[in-house]
Amino acid sequence: MHDAPVGSFTASYVYQYAPDLAGANRSLMGWSATPEVNFTKYLGLQAEFTSLYMRSVYPGQDRLMMAAGPRFNFAPHSRFSPFAFAEGGEIRATRKLSDVSDWNPVATGGIGLNYKISRGISFQLIPGEYVGQLQDDNSWNHSFMSKAGITFNFYK
Repeated sequence: MHDAPVGSFTASYVYQYAPDLAGANRSLMGWSATPEVNFTKYLGLQAEFTSLYMRSVYPGQDRLMMAAGPRFNFAPHSRFSPFAFAEGGEIRATRKLSDVSDWNPVATGGIGLNYKISRGISFQLIPGEYVGQLQDDNSWNHSFMSKAGITFNFYK
């Protein structure tokens, strides 16, 4: 039996598939930093800071996402701890050929699993995260992310 952490910090590798972004299907890669504070064993608040880059097309694009929302931990005392989350925030897109940044609202939600390696360290896998981005023409771009990373758990 394992304790439930009062907080955590996760550093992850991120892959995003964005269909129909700028008229074509795009793959983006990058990193994510996600701090979390747990109010109870089952309910927490997380903030996600994700930086993505696109190099497969010319001109490439960089994206910075900042979002926050609730996280629901389903088995906080278990070695395998599944969770679900939902977030709202903003995403900034910057093209390589210009200094213009475009900020758009974003909504995300997904499921994941923490595997506790030791009391203070876990492996985190998020196989599916939906990302909805409101674009300038008032249409939504629907894309999906996957993440894998290391979580540092904090206890009282």
